[in-house]
Amino acid sequence: MRALGIFGLLSLLVWAYIPHREQPIDCKTSSLQAAINATRYGDTITLAPGVCAENLVITKSLTLVGAGVDQTVLRGAKLGFPVVLVQSEQPITVTLKNLTLADALKASDNPQHGKECALFYPELLCPSGLQVRGAARVTAHSLRIARNPWVGVYVLDSAYISVHNSEIIENGWGVYVSPDASVELHDSAIERSRENGLEIWGTASVQRILIKASGRSGVESVGTVTLSDSEIAQNRGSGVLLVGASHTELIANEITQNGLWGVTAQLRKCGYFSDNFRGSAVLDQNRIFSNRPGDVCLP
Repeated sequence: MRALGIFGLLSLLVWAYIPHREQPIDCKTSSLQAAINATRYGDTITLAPGVCAENLVITKSLTLVGAGVDQTVLRGAKLGFPVVLVQSEQPITVTLKNLTLADALKASDNPQHGKECALFYPELLCPSGLQVRGAARVTAHSLRIARNPWVGVYVLDSAYISVHNSEIIENGWGVYVSPDASVELHDSAIERSRENGLEIWGTASVQRILIKASGRSGVESVGTVTLSDSEIAQNRGSGVLLVGASHTELIANEITQNGLWGVTAQLRKCGYFSDNFRGSAVLDQNRIFSNRPGDVCLP
């Protein structure tokens, strides 16, 4: 009897330390934000198929898993806010999987404000799909981030994000990384951005990425960027534009059919209004062809 009592007590203790698991949340009947607020540190929240019309704020470590990008959709419902905002001044770890983040709502439909999205960075007018701030660390796996008026993935402060096996399509900017922030991008596609596909002021490691059909450059590098085994094609501006003190390595990429140079620095001799490049560039084993007015324009 004593042995059975000890076994029962141990069973209760083990059960108490098993992460809390709920049935998948159905956004038709439950608030996802309420579930996030109630969850314990490090828990996993699963979502049933369907559309969740909520803007989420995540300030603790957790994992959010959908049923697949074609089945579970998080859609913006609040004017001027990102679909998902992850932020914390203390380090947290957040994982997002098997979801679509789409259609953040602009705070204004004034056509002039649409122009300001490109000119003045008004985040409240034109919000992002996924915004990561503070000291947060995010893993994004198998996401579709689409049709957001500002940025698909917007990384600020000292935040970090790792993006794998994801689609970032038809956003203002595809991915925008501020100074001191960092990103790793692997095995993903950034397509049909209205502005730059990838704009890096901080640090980026990019492998096996398709960056295609951006309204401006495929990649604008102002920070420290290593880009390899990727395809950068059919962007309206240059394939890769190097600006300021950028330190960029391009290794084994295919850069083709871009509207301006394949790879260029922001220099007068390359057609820009001023000389604004004082950094470095390393090019190795790239295939750069069929760009106009030419393939490479560097100091």
